[in-house]
Amino acid sequence: MRILAGLAILATALWCGYWFVGRTALDRAIVAGLAATPEVAVAGHSIAGFPNRFDVTFDEPRLTDGALTWRAPFVQVFALSYRLNHLLAVFAHDQQITARGIDATIHSEDLRASLVMEAGLDLPLDRLTLVGQALDLGVNATHHQIDTLRAASRRSDAALHEVAIVLEGTLPDPAAMDRLDPQRIWPRRFDLLRLDAEIEFDAVLDRHLVQGQPPRMTRLTLTGAQVRYEATDITVAGRLTPDAEGVLSGDLTVTVTGFHNLMRRAREAGLMPPEHETLMTMALQGLVSPDDPDRIEAAFAVVDGDVRMGPILVGTLPPLR
Repeated sequence: MRILAGLAILATALWCGYWFVGRTALDRAIVAGLAATPEVAVAGHSIAGFPNRFDVTFDEPRLTDGALTWRAPFVQVFALSYRLNHLLAVFAHDQQITARGIDATIHSEDLRASLVMEAGLDLPLDRLTLVGQALDLGVNATHHQIDTLRAASRRSDAALHEVAIVLEGTLPDPAAMDRLDPQRIWPRRFDLLRLDAEIEFDAVLDRHLVQGQPPRMTRLTLTGAQVRYEATDITVAGRLTPDAEGVLSGDLTVTVTGFHNLMRRAREAGLMPPEHETLMTMALQGLVSPDDPDRIEAAFAVVDGDVRMGPILVGTLPPLR
């Protein structure tokens, strides 16, 4: 028993020593990293979490990238001392962002992120998630509310990442919506907004991000979207890729539940060309699901931004800029 007790004491001492050695190395790495990265500034930092975690608190962090500036009262980063390739970050309730004349504030009840890197010397990014609750986004003089924000990315190839952004319970600024839609044709609250995409870079996203030129995005492909409000649910699947000018081309399949309501709104908003309304209505009637008379599924081709169903021009997508 005395031997076992001695071994336990020795193991505990070694583990505690490992934590203090790791804390010293981490502190030096943070100081060196901040000195080598003038775009990032903090008022100070502290390290806690003995004996199983490294809990780093950055006071008054400020990130500047050209015309973009982000600042917050603090941000905390946590890592288990035996799993340093998995980081958790917790953000302050209030943050500020300025960019090209736009002043934005973000208030949240809870906002946190999880970052997982592959174990190894270069630590390439494997997956990233961001979850926020009860967000209030202020942009200049407007305020937009979001019940839940979920964003995630997953590496599917060396420099290719699948990205998804989901907003649940989105309430855009009422005054701004009234200016855009004075006839109140469109809803004022969206139950679900979702966007899926693939993003490819010219280099792997790893620890070398802080050195030299950051990787550039070489390809963006929109792979899906969903909008749900009131009695309407619109789901889009396919692949749309912008050209150098941001003009989209590709194929997509649209499934609409509650399409009669959507058609009425589009007609009232003047989005449906009058000369095509009768032909469009007849064509859509042939796409009605036999299980649900208010549900349709249609395939569209997008060429240089023009959306067509067969020979019919449905509309034009704005370029991504």
